[in-house]
Amino acid sequence: MNDAERFRDKHVHFMATAEEKSQLKKNMRQAGYETLGSYLLKMSLEGIIINVDFSELRGALGDIGSLRNEFNRIGNNINQVTKHVNESHEIDAMDVYLLQEEVDDMKKQIEHFERNVVERFNEKLRELGVE
Repeated sequence: MNDAERFRDKHVHFMATAEEKSQLKKNMRQAGYETLGSYLLKMSLEGIIINVDFSELRGALGDIGSLRNEFNRIGNNINQVTKHVNESHEIDAMDVYLLQEEVDDMKKQIEHFERNVVERFNEKLRELGVE
């Protein structure tokens, strides 16, 4: 049934805050609608609402905390080496080597973390049928 044939005889009313109404109008304009009623009717009848539960990604957020701690530890080590170099005007090759090992280890952890987050995010998208 097209719009010209449709007869609407029921009134629907709901309340919104000023901010919500402003957001609705913004969404309406972005979707190309001229009236809020036509936009809301279309969205209510044909729109899709996707709720995504990212609670499974909390483990990844814990990884961020671990990475932050590692960065702080490496930063402290760099500060200690810098202080030693400034005081003695010498740099120990072993200190440089150990710092490089820590930096390399951090790079591996970051790469692992990135892969893990992307993999979990892609799993969520697949569950939603979005690819």
